[in-house]
Amino acid sequence: MHEEFGTVLNRGFKTWVRNLNICIPYMLSSFISLILYLLFFVIMGLLFFTSSTGTIIDPATLSNEEIFAMLWGGFSKNLGLSVFLLLGVFLFAAFAQSYFTAGAIGMAKKASETGDTGISDMLVSGSKNTFRLFLAVLLTALILLVGIIFLVPGALAVGNLSALVENPEASIHGMTALVIGVILWTVYIVIVNLMLSLSSYALVIDELGPLEALSTSFIFFMNNKLDVFFMWLFTVGLVLINNYVGELAGPGNNLVAAVTLFIPPAVLQPFTAVLWTRLYMTRKGRKLYNPSELLSDPDSF
Repeated sequence: MHEEFGTVLNRGFKTWVRNLNICIPYMLSSFISLILYLLFFVIMGLLFFTSSTGTIIDPATLSNEEIFAMLWGGFSKNLGLSVFLLLGVFLFAAFAQSYFTAGAIGMAKKASETGDTGISDMLVSGSKNTFRLFLAVLLTALILLVGIIFLVPGALAVGNLSALVENPEASIHGMTALVIGVILWTVYIVIVNLMLSLSSYALVIDELGPLEALSTSFIFFMNNKLDVFFMWLFTVGLVLINNYVGELAGPGNNLVAAVTLFIPPAVLQPFTAVLWTRLYMTRKGRKLYNPSELLSDPDSF
């Protein structure tokens, strides 16, 4: 059943409103990630701000120069442990996020097919797809990192960074090449994100392997360029609007800052997950429910 882009937005919105519980996996993912990163910064703080005698030093009693010197000294002494902790937190957070993302997509799939979903759908989909989605996330990250080659010419042209700080005018051409490299890498990231934007949905909905999901997303993008671009633009636009509202309120407004921080996992992520799921399924010819038909059915109440 093929639906036009406007129909996907309309019916996807009604599906989301009927199934607000799709926010649960995203809320849990955000909470776990917050705990992990807080724990990481506490451990790093203990490593960096602990003196040789074992006592913890209060950063408020130090000058900026002393804080920077202590941070650098702590980082140098604990380089291996710092990298290990950073990598461990990143991988564990990515794995946990993969579980909840797979669960959310599973809920969005069930809601798009039948009109309703529950936590059981999250548990089933998460347990079935977590590891494969985790591998797909790592592959996508590696593909994005390939774009770092755009920075190599500029980095070579700049040469010694300390000399650049002392005499910025001496490496103006190198800086120009570096800026161009950053722009090219940014464009590369946007293009890759567009082409692979449906890899997670393909993996969960069709239960594909990581490489197959990436190739399916690429093929889907090539066959539906405008729809994928408009959906990606719509998704990014919602995030930018939310961030703009937070900045407009000012850094001193803690209430607005908390609300804008809460909105993405509670509203934006589940809503756009339903839209992406419906777009993928309708372009694949899957049978989806029509919210207006379900509402007009007396047995549905």
